Amino acid sequence: MKRKVFILSSIFLTLVILGISALKWCGRPPRGGRECIFTVEKGWGARRISQVLSDSGLVRSRLYLLWRYFRVDGSPAMQAGIYQLDDSMSPDSILGILMRGDVLPVETSWVTISPGLTLAQSLSITSESTGIRKIVLDSLSTDSSFLAFNGIQTLEGYLFPETYEFADTLDAEEILSRIIETGKVRWPEDIGELLENTGITLHETIILASIVEREARVDSERAVIAGVFLSRMRSGMKLESCATVQYALGEVKEVLLYSDLEIDDPYNTYIHNGLPPGPICSPGLPSINAAFNPDTTGGYLYFVSRDDGTGTHLFARTYAGHLSNIRSTTGR
Repeated sequence: MKRKVFILSSIFLTLVILGISALKWCGRPPRGGRECIFTVEKGWGARRISQVLSDSGLVRSRLYLLWRYFRVDGSPAMQAGIYQLDDSMSPDSILGILMRGDVLPVETSWVTISPGLTLAQSLSITSESTGIRKIVLDSLSTDSSFLAFNGIQTLEGYLFPETYEFADTLDAEEILSRIIETGKVRWPEDIGELLENTGITLHETIILASIVEREARVDSERAVIAGVFLSRMRSGMKLESCATVQYALGEVKEVLLYSDLEIDDPYNTYIHNGLPPGPICSPGLPSINAAFNPDTTGGYLYFVSRDDGTGTHLFARTYAGHLSNIRSTTGR
């Protein structure tokens, strides 16, 4: 009996020693003198990462790495990115790098979208700045799945004017989604209440903001101009915005001809009631805020440029007053 206990104890002790030795062996770096750029793709879990690390020869055992990872409750998660690793690093060192997200610095590109640019102009600038082919960006602008994923009906009007820095590792979808999201987080917090006050939808508000962007020149008048268009809509009047006609024409004319105002296009608000089908440009934050908070207190239904270099306008409640303002700007 004593001999049997001795044998079992010896076997148990041997297994413990072997287990400890195995753990020590697994916890040591492979040390093969190998360095590599290791990429953790988005969506990879701990098991996938440990397997790839093992296949790459950076750890001796993927099971050991998983055991060490889950001993810290898997928190924080290992982060996606590009890392520089070598097989002189211990599994714990590698885990620390991946969990901290000590990624390699990557080259970046700067993209500046100015207020008032059309979608075509914004995509051209994005393509030139990032090197992404414009045909790829154009295809996303009509991709219903991409638009739905970002919660928008059209890309026109939703590329928020800003200067962006993008990592060169980002693809077209990631870049455009970030631009869209940047604009959304700048919208007012009390959107529901503001839309209830104006009586128009969120998308219609962005359309209105895009018209204000192209019509207004000074920030102090943007809310008033938004109020003029909203009041005309409520009164059943056509908006008669020159900016929408220019969008329909596909060019910005300093002076529109009477024939231009008759162009049969859904964006021509001289012949079609209400707002155009979609935004006509990317509105900046002042125009967006103006569309959410239009100033209708003056009761204005008309405005005309002073044409004196200040960028300001004369406003009127009646057509007779509007004609009087026009005469005062032309001297006739």
